[in-house]
Amino acid sequence: MRTGGTSRLVVENIHKLSRRPWIFVTGRLEGDPLRIGDSVTVRGDGDVAVPAVVRSIELHGAPGRTTIALDATLGTEVTAGTVIARP
Repeated sequence: MRTGGTSRLVVENIHKLSRRPWIFVTGRLEGDPLRIGDSVTVRGDGDVAVPAVVRSIELHGAPGRTTIALDATLGTEVTAGTVIARP
């Protein structure tokens, strides 16, 4: 689902909660805001683009930081420095 222009989030922190089916990633968002349901690509060290969907957005983050939830199966793909983008 595409809801706006381009967005780019560089991951700074990853949070895994055992009772949630998602990983939460925090970073500085550039461009347009992300929304739940947005299709994004996850691009890490291997420079391979993996498709993903924004499952949730946390509203209680630090100023200037955005935290989004992605499927936990992406846990091995996402590390600090990973780029999550919506074209």
